[in-house]
Amino acid sequence: MDYKFYLDKGIRETNDGNFDEALHSLSRAVGLNPESSLAYFSLAIVYHNLNELDSAYASYTKAIQIKPDMVDAYFNRAQVILAEKDDSKLPDAIKDFDKAVELDSKFIDAMYYKAVIQKKLKDYKGAVETLDKVIALDPNAIYSKALKILIMQKYMK
Repeated sequence: MDYKFYLDKGIRETNDGNFDEALHSLSRAVGLNPESSLAYFSLAIVYHNLNELDSAYASYTKAIQIKPDMVDAYFNRAQVILAEKDDSKLPDAIKDFDKAVELDSKFIDAMYYKAVIQKKLKDYKGAVETLDKVIALDPNAIYSKALKILIMQKYMK
């Protein structure tokens, strides 16, 4: 069997929610082709689903090292940081969201989560500016509008 066989099998198993099987297949894929950003990215998704956050973070990082323009790897790595609930790492999540937006200027979800972190870090002005960018791209972005109103009313009197 070759790398592609195990990669495809692992992705199918991930989609079916069979994470233990997916972990085995994707680990084989990485072993057969350690330069595959997609194999590391897919492996990271499995670790993320298993709540093995350190391994997920490391695998997203490896995918980014191999393919520095992998937008979703930056977004997902930032999501791992958010899941860890360690506020000291939040600036790193902002950097990843910024990189995702740099690579895809219409990545509204990355902008929204950046604003959520900015609010958490008490950068209310920055959060509002970020939310304004989201709303400019998508005038129907109800969560962004609601968060902006909350920040304006509660924190920026």
